[in-house]
Amino acid sequence: MLNKYRENVRGYLEAIVRPLAKAGVTPNTITFTGLLISLFGAYLFYLQCPRLAALVLLVGSAVDALDGTLARMTGKTSRFGAFLDSTFDRISDGAVLFGIALGNLADWRWTFLTFMGAYLVSYERCRAELAGSGTLAVGIAERAERLLILIAFSLVGDEYVKWGVYLVGLLAWITVFQRMWAAYQRLKE
Repeated sequence: MLNKYRENVRGYLEAIVRPLAKAGVTPNTITFTGLLISLFGAYLFYLQCPRLAALVLLVGSAVDALDGTLARMTGKTSRFGAFLDSTFDRISDGAVLFGIALGNLADWRWTFLTFMGAYLVSYERCRAELAGSGTLAVGIAERAERLLILIAFSLVGDEYVKWGVYLVGLLAWITVFQRMWAAYQRLKE
């Protein structure tokens, strides 16, 4: 859903990225930096510091929005860069949920179901598009929405992190079924 607003912030992202491009920073460097920030946020969840973790993830998600913009501005888009970004996003998602579970901020069983749903959302898109569905960016909870929900609930405090995980899990599974239906409609013979 939030991807619809990407065009509205393009100018801001380009203004941030311009000095990075002049300094010779590569898109993959930004992708790697975003991963490190997310891993630090996951570690803060493990330490039971959800508000600080949320702030770190907010910075990490801002950094994550820059790599694609830098790649387009500098003409350095590549299939490997897109692959790396997607792979690091999955690592970040898993690490954050793992940190929450290890920090006992949410029941590990529900966190695992949330993890499965989040991964399936991404997997379904990739698999359906490879099968010829066209772009399958459908559903109510893509990565940006899921991350913002976790950040918002974590900013409220320790006892609310679990509700964020549960809501993300529910919305992820709804998205899984939305994508399954959309893929069926597009790929049925």
